[in-house]
Amino acid sequence: MATRVEWADRVERWERSGLSAEKFARREGYKPKQLYWWRWKLRADQPSPSSLTEAPRFLPVHVVTDASAIVPEPIEIALPNGRVVRVRPGFDPATLERVLALAAEETPC
Repeated sequence: MATRVEWADRVERWERSGLSAEKFARREGYKPKQLYWWRWKLRADQPSPSSLTEAPRFLPVHVVTDASAIVPEPIEIALPNGRVVRVRPGFDPATLERVLALAAEETPC
């Protein structure tokens, strides 16, 4: 079985020969598919020239909080008269003010 180095040599000789894979492989005694596969394998294993010369690039990162992921808790207001007002997120402040005024009133039982 041929080694990686031997196949690298074969692929190099094939590419220099100018022959088709079929003709070169027939002349050398192996299958054209082997030449194609080894050429692909040897190229895939080599780092690209730009990756050897270029320094890694870092891009700026901006961390943004996703407000939709934060679910605020409802507010619970306990009044001195024992009443409790629960306020959900997104309340209308003017309406809350009226509700609190009414809930704070003393009413006879």
